Amino acid sequence: MSFKRNLAIFGLAATCAFAADKYEAEDAVYGTGVSKLTSASASGGAYLKMEEGDIDFNVTVPSAGNYSITIHYAGSYGEKINNLLIDGVKVAEITFASGKAFTDIVSVANLKAGANKITIGKSWGWIDVDYISVEPFTVGEFTLCNAPVTANATESAKKLYNFLASNFQKNTISGIMTGNMDNYTKGDATQHEDVQAVYTRSGKYPALVGVDMMNATGGDSESNWFKEYNEKALDVAKSIWKKGGIPAITWHWRPGEETQFYVAGANTNYTDFDFTNAFMTGTTTWDTLSTEYKALVGDIDKVSQHFLALQEEGVAAIFRPLHESGGSWFWWSTHTGKQFAALYQLMYERMVFKNGVNNLIWDFNPQTAARTDWTPGESYYDVLSIDIYNDKGNHASNSSGFFDLMNKFSTNKVLALSENGPIPDVDNMAADNALWSWWMPWYQSWNGGYVDSTSNDVWKKNMESDKIITLDEMPGWDNYTMATVGSQTCAVSKAQAKYDGDKDKASGAAKDYKMAVTVKELTEDAGANIAYTKIGDLTGSTTISLDIENTGADGVWIGLAFVRDGSADKAWTWEMSNSTDCWLEGGQKKTCEFDITEYTDDDGVTHATDLDKIFSATVMISTPGYAGTVIFDNMVTDNGKIINNFNSEKQLFTASEETEAMIVKIELVDETGKGTGTPAAIKTVAKAMAGSKLSVMGNSILLNAAQSGMVSVDVFGMTGKRVATLYRGMLSAGTHVFDMSDLAKGQYIIRVKGAGFAATQPVRR
Repeated sequence: MSFKRNLAIFGLAATCAFAADKYEAEDAVYGTGVSKLTSASASGGAYLKMEEGDIDFNVTVPSAGNYSITIHYAGSYGEKINNLLIDGVKVAEITFASGKAFTDIVSVANLKAGANKITIGKSWGWIDVDYISVEPFTVGEFTLCNAPVTANATESAKKLYNFLASNFQKNTISGIMTGNMDNYTKGDATQHEDVQAVYTRSGKYPALVGVDMMNATGGDSESNWFKEYNEKALDVAKSIWKKGGIPAITWHWRPGEETQFYVAGANTNYTDFDFTNAFMTGTTTWDTLSTEYKALVGDIDKVSQHFLALQEEGVAAIFRPLHESGGSWFWWSTHTGKQFAALYQLMYERMVFKNGVNNLIWDFNPQTAARTDWTPGESYYDVLSIDIYNDKGNHASNSSGFFDLMNKFSTNKVLALSENGPIPDVDNMAADNALWSWWMPWYQSWNGGYVDSTSNDVWKKNMESDKIITLDEMPGWDNYTMATVGSQTCAVSKAQAKYDGDKDKASGAAKDYKMAVTVKELTEDAGANIAYTKIGDLTGSTTISLDIENTGADGVWIGLAFVRDGSADKAWTWEMSNSTDCWLEGGQKKTCEFDITEYTDDDGVTHATDLDKIFSATVMISTPGYAGTVIFDNMVTDNGKIINNFNSEKQLFTASEETEAMIVKIELVDETGKGTGTPAAIKTVAKAMAGSKLSVMGNSILLNAAQSGMVSVDVFGMTGKRVATLYRGMLSAGTHVFDMSDLAKGQYIIRVKGAGFAATQPVRR
């Protein structure tokens, strides 16, 4: 019954007056799976391509202490997670964001005086490392909010927030998550088997106890076992509060009549519920008439009743909804950060402003600190938390995660370790100045075994420490006197969610269709590209999002590029988005968001994208061995411009000439994924390519002109400079061949214009 994934994180910006020591990657120790490459954009003219091996840096520091370790890298192969080790001991998992240009990511680790071995160790591999720099780390200061974000918070909630804020950076609250409820008898949370597991090992009870409302909603929620589980979980929360402890509530949300919360690719049992169908197309305005919206608010209202029942009894709790946001395994994280934030805000506002739930301390839990664009806004949460699962027996402080959250998000919020395996040793936390507000190992029951990941000696030592708060050391909520806390008067939440009804759907107007692209088995040399020319001026936009579903069995990569319209200045360029992490597992649905502000040319130079001069957009389907159908919907910019909603045959993309042989068909499909029939469903490649036709075979360009007239055939480099004119003059109708053999090896844009025909095509020779 265990359903956890081991997660972790990384990065950070430290302030320090010391100069950093720089260590070039090409001077490091590396072996098989790592290769040295040269580049003018790399420091020292070289870097290491890390595929399957590790990179060891021998570093010397004058004194023991915390150091900032900056890794200068490029994520040319998409977002990757790799390990940071000190003298062979793993201290962090680092999420390296995608991007072809070299950039910095910073971690924090404790180094001993003298020689240290800093290792970038393969987990996923596939990053380019230029150098690392090392400098002493200086701890920043927090300016906590002096009250919870809920303006009308109950007295109990105010006390709970005050207690968390008063102890933050001074003491850490001990905790445990509960799993199995079959053996629990209502009335005494300390007798739950997971709480007892901690007591048996340490002789003390944890002050914080976690429960899950995963069975409160969903298609099975009214069956006896599910109802009993939820009732017992709520009893644990109520009981631990009455004993002076802290309930921490997580919600693995099963939406509507669904019975799962995982998505395809994350678990063999999954849901395909798509909450973005509850938005008006191209917006984050809630379509109150949609089936999905009604399912969402129905569940939120149902859960609100359980919280209101606790509120009536004076119970407050920490609430961590929509957790591990930005990960790819739960249905609420399969789209963009902006869409997630709208969902979080809907939940908060519905619960607080409409239903009157005021007894919660809200915990925002991103999957990594790199997910800054997933925040619902600081006025929607009181606590910022992260989940980190170290290997068994690894009791590191997880200071990198602590300072990463602090630096990337805010110093106004309490920081917590909301899920973990081994507990972070109190001495390590104190030495690293990273005293989490609380830690909470996942459950021991249901074969979780997470309490066992910490030895009895470490349990006992930590639970007896004067810096770890156990249940017997809690003051009791009836006796608790609030202290003056926080130096910041922070904004409280206000209603911001937008609501409307889709009048077209209500009146039975045009149906919502999608575009399905079916491809043959792709190869290393042959992907599948589809293009669309009706783009318009996108000045002011920074991203384009596409709702994508991979119906194939294997994973597939999707890319996006523009062709700049060079008809006026002969500067045709291929401008590919630097967002390279749109990967969909077999059966997965997600919203892919592509940055369109800049692109990187073949020389590694970054340029601003020409958003005012777009000839066409090309979507690339490019994974060797993939065969199947990819479905697209709602191509929208971040500032609300709907480029394509794929609701008519005229909105279908067409196959690009150089890859048309790999495309079986391009068609409109309905919500079920079936062909529409009316309007005409299938737009075959042959039909799409009717009339004049441009294609490439080896060193030859083939132009099948449908009519006679003036034609120019020009070749442009990827920087936009015209490098050759292969033909300019009159051509008769029929097939014509132009030779490229005199061109140097490289990548080019071919532009053919005239005779009632205009086309561009990227080629590599």
